Amino acid sequence: MKKTVEYHDLPTRRWITRCQAERMPFSWTINPYRGCEFGCKYCYARYTHEFMEMRDGLDFERKIYVKQNAGWLLRQELKKVRPGEGMAMGAATDPYQPAERRYEVTRAILEELAQHHGLSLGIITKSTLIVRDVELLRKFAENNHLSVHVTA
Repeated sequence: MKKTVEYHDLPTRRWITRCQAERMPFSWTINPYRGCEFGCKYCYARYTHEFMEMRDGLDFERKIYVKQNAGWLLRQELKKVRPGEGMAMGAATDPYQPAERRYEVTRAILEELAQHHGLSLGIITKSTLIVRDVELLRKFAENNHLSVHVTA
């Protein structure tokens, strides 16, 4: 039985979030979506939908919230990131989940990030869709530090 996935726009007040856990190898997170269609059994981020009054664990993979307007706001927020503070994209959702084919939010974020120098970004994904952005990732890596982590 194929699962039905609903997509919802999510106005965004903040693109980057400071990581409170000191033991993490990054200081900031960027998550282009809320929820994740992959629905990995081991995912620790399912609880985040509870903040949106969704208690059914399957809502995390069936109701995907698409964050909007990456450009200007992200540009402003990047001023808070100090040299040496790493960012992780995909700590609470896969940035290259199936929704990305349609909405290209991750791509828009990368386009903005590629205009900056001295950033450090780690991307976590299990999707081959990341190959679509190889040239953009190369451009980012010319003036920034990039690491890509692919899981199965």
